[in-house]
Amino acid sequence: MKRLLLLLTLFGSSLLWAGSSHHRSATADRDLDGVPDRYDRCPNTPFFALVNKNGCTVKKLKVSKKREKEVMRILSSTR
Repeated sequence: MKRLLLLLTLFGSSLLWAGSSHHRSATADRDLDGVPDRYDRCPNTPFFALVNKNGCTVKKLKVSKKREKEVMRILSSTR
């Protein structure tokens, strides 16, 4: 589980916004968390922090055992 949390921390912000249309636009994102500044409620989040759709750091991610393999498969396919 610790390994999963570490991987999600490293790749989480890009996964959360990978399909978002406004993420790929020319909108500024000064803290590089994947959330455009105009939507970012928590500016200056740490680099590689796992963030929610508002740009705020997620301290803990809950993943059920049933979905853990699916999440690991998705993370391994992004490399």
